Amino acid sequence: MAAVTVAEAGRAFITKAPPWSHSVIKIGRLGFPPGKVPPQLEGYLFKKGGIPATCAAETKGLKGVARVLAMNACVSAKKRKR
Repeated sequence: MAAVTVAEAGRAFITKAPPWSHSVIKIGRLGFPPGKVPPQLEGYLFKKGGIPATCAAETKGLKGVARVLAMNACVSAKKRKR
């Protein structure tokens, strides 16, 4: 288990430890700063347009679970590597 260094103290969090742990608290590091989107996930942002915006327009008439399933299928089909 890696320790949180002093330089990373601003990106650390403290929470209640899981029940199987012998300690009372859990200290960890945030993967990315709040509000920052990792580069590998930028393609899934609606505000950037692209695949999610296209699929949202294609599934506009659907509601509820039907739309969720259609959106998932649409994004998967467009992201599939050929």
